[in-house]
Amino acid sequence: MSAALPDDFLLVAACCIWPPSARRNDAIRAAAGCRIDWANVLRIVARQRVCGLVSDGLRCAEIEPPPAAKSKLAADAGDIARQSLQLASEALRLQAAFDAASLPAVFVKGSALAVLAYNNLGIKHAWDIDLLIAPGDVRRACEVLAAAGFERTMPPASFANDRFFAWTEFARECIFRHQVRGTFLELHWRLSDNRALLAHVSASSATRLVTIASGQALRTLQDEDLFAYLCLHGAHHGWSRLKWLADLAAWLSGKSAAEVETLYRRAKADGVGRAAAQALLLCERLFGMELPPALSAEMKSDRATRWLVAVALDAMAGDDHSRQTEDRPLGNLRIEISHFLLATGVSAWLSELQSKSVGWTDFQRLALPRPLYFLYPVLRLPSWLWRRAAHLMSRQPAG
Repeated sequence: MSAALPDDFLLVAACCIWPPSARRNDAIRAAAGCRIDWANVLRIVARQRVCGLVSDGLRCAEIEPPPAAKSKLAADAGDIARQSLQLASEALRLQAAFDAASLPAVFVKGSALAVLAYNNLGIKHAWDIDLLIAPGDVRRACEVLAAAGFERTMPPASFANDRFFAWTEFARECIFRHQVRGTFLELHWRLSDNRALLAHVSASSATRLVTIASGQALRTLQDEDLFAYLCLHGAHHGWSRLKWLADLAAWLSGKSAAEVETLYRRAKADGVGRAAAQALLLCERLFGMELPPALSAEMKSDRATRWLVAVALDAMAGDDHSRQTEDRPLGNLRIEISHFLLATGVSAWLSELQSKSVGWTDFQRLALPRPLYFLYPVLRLPSWLWRRAAHLMSRQPAG
């Protein structure tokens, strides 16, 4: 946890401190005082999806990037603001459609989190809408989305219905795209691939309304469930994008240290304590979040949590920090292994193993009859090795 991080990455991270303050300005100016490669900063910003925050941070700290970099940041920040407004409008329309169909639906992350974290729809990067429904409502939800102009892209619309619904037994989500506006939507019927984690959070969980526009609000999870989900979501991806951590930290910045500790204790009681500890220690390290000293020490005393933090820092800023983790020789293998530390207890480990035993690529390419589904786990490792080799070969420069 004490390894040095690259200067360019630290400048980007300093810009992600929220809210705007003298402390943030000082951190940005200190980071900008190092030898900065602005072309690399732009690559990191794109990879971490934090253009809105970086543009705002540099402006407030009165740091002038080179003209080309400044122009690129301004253009991308404008695109983020426009897309965020479009997504918010789409989410409100979908909420009305699901209400009309009497289908419980909850929006997680997205526009609701943007308002909770930044009180502004134009800062947070977002590319899709995340919608949580009940597992038994998948078929009807697909019908509502089709009527609203959405087409399923993963699994593709051409995938036979019986195969699609068989896939929902293994997966937690599918992806749709609006056929005219191009808006993407992830439809979730669970919030975790591991059925032992956050099993208590569903479309029927207690919700809160977040005002998005005058007289219009979106339903999202209550604080305790939202915190647990954001931590688990980030941990599932190894926090490989800084934006997820920045959004969480910005939301928590409006809470007292005691309230943050209460959220952590609840997450721990719900079985996602290590994911929460990983997230909070990363916020402390990268954004200077002030945690109760005893709580910080308690979380750091767990060896597994320290390793999870190291995995996340490596995913965000290690190797070539402008390169996607899947483009590394072993891809996301370390992150996949880290999932077993998020779940504690034999039943949770077995559930994690089960969630990894069937891969989408194998399921799509090989339509085994149900009595032969036991072969998918057998195919998993050799199939992964073959795909990794093919991916890396495709990245090799032509001789």
